[in-house]
Amino acid sequence: MYRIIIVDDEKIIRNGIAKILPWEQMGIGEVFTAESGLEALEIMDAHAIDIMITDIQMAEMDGLSLVEKINETNPGMRIIVLTGYSNFEYVQKCCKMDVHDYLLKPVDEVELEQTVRRQVEAIQKREVSIRKKRILSRAEGTVEQMKIEHAMQNLLSGRCENDKLQWILEEYKITENQPLQAAIIAPIVYDSESWSQHYELLNLSIKNACIEMFDYNREGITFEDEKKNIVLVLFNGDEFEESVEQVETLSAYLKEEYAIRQQVLLGNEVEGLKQLYISYNDANLLLKEPPEEGKIRQTQKSELRLRLFYDIFRELKKNIETNIGDFDKAERAMQAFCQAIQSYNLSHSLMKRTCFEMASSIYFSYLMETNESPDNRLNEFLKALQGCSKEDVGPITLQFVARLLSPGEEKVHEVIIQAKTYIKEHLEEEISVTQLARQFYVTPSYFSKLFKKNIGEGCNNYIVRKRMEKAQSLLLSTNMKIGKIADLCGYKDVNYFSLAFKKYTRQSPLEYRESAKKSN
Repeated sequence: MYRIIIVDDEKIIRNGIAKILPWEQMGIGEVFTAESGLEALEIMDAHAIDIMITDIQMAEMDGLSLVEKINETNPGMRIIVLTGYSNFEYVQKCCKMDVHDYLLKPVDEVELEQTVRRQVEAIQKREVSIRKKRILSRAEGTVEQMKIEHAMQNLLSGRCENDKLQWILEEYKITENQPLQAAIIAPIVYDSESWSQHYELLNLSIKNACIEMFDYNREGITFEDEKKNIVLVLFNGDEFEESVEQVETLSAYLKEEYAIRQQVLLGNEVEGLKQLYISYNDANLLLKEPPEEGKIRQTQKSELRLRLFYDIFRELKKNIETNIGDFDKAERAMQAFCQAIQSYNLSHSLMKRTCFEMASSIYFSYLMETNESPDNRLNEFLKALQGCSKEDVGPITLQFVARLLSPGEEKVHEVIIQAKTYIKEHLEEEISVTQLARQFYVTPSYFSKLFKKNIGEGCNNYIVRKRMEKAQSLLLSTNMKIGKIADLCGYKDVNYFSLAFKKYTRQSPLEYRESAKKSN
């Protein structure tokens, strides 16, 4: 996570910016504010700042002097200048001083968010570029790779010192409890004439391929154990079978490039590098069994979990196929299937394959049941599935089956009507797209698309508009204080409410009330 500082001598502006943007979503963990350039420099002495948003006209030290100082002391900082002066001379000076963006006040919230996101992306690209150069040099056999090899071998034997462990955690940006698995890659050469005399070169080539595919992208650590076996430590996310798919991709690459088949032995998942030896020992036990070319072998525990999921999958598929004519029963079984793929945390790829298999089977049963001629609905579903996010796989599959089996039109309008009613009745409370989506049992992205398609605007914009309409009504029809009106419209921060109201009406709440009185 990165740090940002907002420098502006107007308190309402700097605090408003600090509160109104979704910082964590943009990768920013800490937000600092300063009312002058001198205060900003003091904060920068105490904290490593990555991005700065600064006004130009300020007391004590103006924005351009602050930028000039930062160019000398921290040339890597990303700088956004925010000012109410559209003077070309200022723009010229900013360009000469390595300012990365220049925005005019009053700045649009969306435009500012996009600008900050661009700076975060630029920092990330710079970090990735530096890291990739280091990783590629490791593949060429540098001292750093030897250091990693030594530390990882010590981990397998329980001898790793804490400072070495912390170095690895920082190097790969992982936590002490990172879920991971050890994979031992044991090549079986079937083109013996080509590689029998060059086994050491083959082993080095495989290791370098693993470094480029996994270490390069911070998805794993590659090293050799004391027996010269290649060990790959895979960093797991929440997705079930994710590590198997990663290893399958590696196997396919090695088969194409080096004409070899290899067995890959996966240990059980453990939490943290301190427990790596457990997963490694699991994989080592599999080495004692007869080798199988091109086979990815797991422990019985992992294979059992996969079998359990497929048992559930087959049972639900059969249930839906036997209830093609009973939409309610088929829909309930389909919802249970969507819950299953979520609860098992299937990887994105496995989730798509499973959903397509389910949809294809139901489509075939439907055609057999109704005697309809085949059409392109399954192809359209496949196209939608190919490009969708993991969160949308289940809802898209559910939607396909609902359209296929429903006796009438889709019931999406009912969901939107209920959502509008809920928003109207709970404007004074916290309302979010995520909360609404959870209430109607769909994903946030799916609900957001559904809402925009039916209403013509995004759900968040709709909520804000309804809150502003309520605020306007209360300002005109009552003598309530601004703070009370803000609270009744769902804003716990009066300054935030004032900024939002001014953006919507181009007037502050007081200005709006006074102008209404004069016009009356």
